[in-house]
Amino acid sequence: MPAPDAAERLLNLLIALTHAPLRMTRAEIRATVAGYDPVDDHDDSETARKRTAAFERMFERDKDDLRRIGVPLRTVTDATHGDEIGYVIDAGDGVMPPISLTAVERAIVAVAADYWQCAALGTDARRALVKITSSTARIEEIPVYLAARSTAGVDAAPALAQAIADGQAVQFIYTSASSGRARRTVEPWRLVVRGGPLYLVGLDRDRGEPRTYRLSRIEGTVSPIGERGAFVAPVGLAGVYLTASVPSLTARIGLRAESGHALRRRGRFLESKGEWDLYEVQYSDTDSLRDEILGLSGAGRIISPLSLAEAVITHARAALEAARA
Repeated sequence: MPAPDAAERLLNLLIALTHAPLRMTRAEIRATVAGYDPVDDHDDSETARKRTAAFERMFERDKDDLRRIGVPLRTVTDATHGDEIGYVIDAGDGVMPPISLTAVERAIVAVAADYWQCAALGTDARRALVKITSSTARIEEIPVYLAARSTAGVDAAPALAQAIADGQAVQFIYTSASSGRARRTVEPWRLVVRGGPLYLVGLDRDRGEPRTYRLSRIEGTVSPIGERGAFVAPVGLAGVYLTASVPSLTARIGLRAESGHALRRRGRFLESKGEWDLYEVQYSDTDSLRDEILGLSGAGRIISPLSLAEAVITHARAALEAARA
């Protein structure tokens, strides 16, 4: 399992110190907080010294980061052993500073809320947006027409998750390249993320065999049918049906200056032509790359393959038509 990144490690440290009954020493933090490299008794003295020094540097940075964002991290000493320093966070002392967002920052929050508006988190997302915007000064709004990626399949996820928990079959309209558009009756087993998109793995009752369904290709409503507890999903088998190799495709894209940083990191720079920086990017999922380009709001374009470029144009035109309606 990969080590947590810096943000996840900082969150782990915050949770551990907030819930510590008294305090935590550096040794306890190193041994128990995920993200830090614990002591290994098999290390020789030089290796142990280097690893300890690395932990100390990392922990000092994390302490500074916590205090920088306003977390009330206190240093305390043991009443018996005054030289033993520990750390604690008193949640009661934590006060969130006033939120002040620019028009662009509030637009980004609005995009995130819009993405979840049809899902299980829709109410919470909208409530958070209202609280944030109500506490900030009224400034000029910036319209965002093409920032959000496609939300096809968002409605399906919570309904499928509930059906999986209940052991209840479902029906939905599904479109695939091989069998076209048809109603499917499925015993849902697992929701699995593969290469970015979300998939359902389950037993297709009409075909009598396990199948995978990409949620973005589910149309309309997912309807539960039959009794709850009608089946039990197999343990450890769902992932087997997504183990096929994912094809690696190549796209040539154009990016305007100071945009598309994630694509730049993944891609290979080719050349600059006028206002466009040209990159070659490897991808396995057409819809995901299309949505990434759309999310750049005109600062990115597909040069090849032509089919992907046409898909971006089609979705962009549809978004503009919706904005004008």
